[in-house]
Amino acid sequence: MVRSMLTKLWKDDCGALIATEFLFVATILIIGIIAGLSAVRSAVNAELSELANAILALSQGYTISGTAGCCATTDGSTAIDTPGLVIPPTCTTPGIPSVIDVIPCS
Repeated sequence: MVRSMLTKLWKDDCGALIATEFLFVATILIIGIIAGLSAVRSAVNAELSELANAILALSQGYTISGTAGCCATTDGSTAIDTPGLVIPPTCTTPGIPSVIDVIPCS
């Protein structure tokens, strides 16, 4: 009886290989998703920085020219707006010391 049960178990390979294959495929997919989301995060950050720089480059300056006529003059007015740029994000050290020796922004 034990011999027949061991023979059945030895010949039975249903499910063990499939479970291992599913685990392997899931591991590869998760690693790929993590790398892909990291790339998406960087791309979105770059695009939002470009959008911010484009909005800051819009000129809000104006000029009103003066008028003259009938022995009278009026001076004009000018407002000049110099465009700025979005500064890149800076890495700050944590306020509370931690036991992990990894620098987050290197």
